[in-house]
Amino acid sequence: MIFMTWHFNLAQAKTRLLTLTLILFGVLISGLASTPVLASEEKKDNGEASKESYVKVPSFAVTMYHRGRPKGNMTIQMLVKLVDSERRATAVKYMPRLSSAYVIEASRLSHDYFDVTQPVNVAMLGDAFQLVTNKVLGHTHARVLISDVIVNKR
Repeated sequence: MIFMTWHFNLAQAKTRLLTLTLILFGVLISGLASTPVLASEEKKDNGEASKESYVKVPSFAVTMYHRGRPKGNMTIQMLVKLVDSERRATAVKYMPRLSSAYVIEASRLSHDYFDVTQPVNVAMLGDAFQLVTNKVLGHTHARVLISDVIVNKR
């Protein structure tokens, strides 16, 4: 008769527990890191809730040119900061128009002013997006925040 014995490997159990702990810690830290961007209200020093909110604009890519020929692409990620919930609702309602206007403006700038071999003038890009935002929303209470501009050369 053969008896099956079960051996408990303490070192292997410790390794698995440590791995599980690190994974859970990583998930917790990443969740906490993304909280400020997703928060619709910020706390002020005196404890009152601020009316500011952020709307994430879907990231988009436009073609970059060198000497009139397409030689890469530029991917842009951004947020729109708004002062109150009513203006936030308007911005969410007009988001398809805003996204389209951002793509058109970025395409115009990438074709006429930017070159794939040179650094992108993010200040010019931000100013152009701010003018487009003010025109589409019909007020100046929204602020464009560009988080990433990535250029990929071919």
